[in-house]
Amino acid sequence: MSEHEYSTDRVREVDSGSFTISYRVRVNTTVDQLWPMAANPHRHHELDGSGSLSKKVRGPEVLAEGDTFNIWMRRLGIPYTLKMRVLIADPQHEIAWQHPSKHVWHWVFEPADDGGTWVTETFDYRQASPLTIRLWKLGDIFNQNASDIRSTLQQLQDRYAKEAHV
Repeated sequence: MSEHEYSTDRVREVDSGSFTISYRVRVNTTVDQLWPMAANPHRHHELDGSGSLSKKVRGPEVLAEGDTFNIWMRRLGIPYTLKMRVLIADPQHEIAWQHPSKHVWHWVFEPADDGGTWVTETFDYRQASPLTIRLWKLGDIFNQNASDIRSTLQQLQDRYAKEAHV
């Protein structure tokens, strides 16, 4: 993906292949500022644009490949907890964790030429079972996740746009 394909002021959908939902945005800060939020599950609520993640987490402060962490969430007013497993933890570049239903949340951070960072978030459901996918379609989960990713990335971009103008 080349940077000139993407506007610097809007969250854009990117083609990341079949059975994935992926969006990308340019954020006005360095990877050094963003990485600690993604690599620390105790800070994931700071990234979340869906409003579903709580501050309550059990797990390491810095994630490494193979680690697990539990995160408390709330959807439709219903609280629950999930155990996630880290699949990728490439410091300052990418991190991915797998949900118990086998889908993966994947983040990629790429330095932009102007000192900002290109951030891509992907919901990858290639490993989800056909039954799970059918249930998600019935529950409109794909549209909800796409909306949540856009909100997350827009919130992240706005957070650092405001700090840049202080």
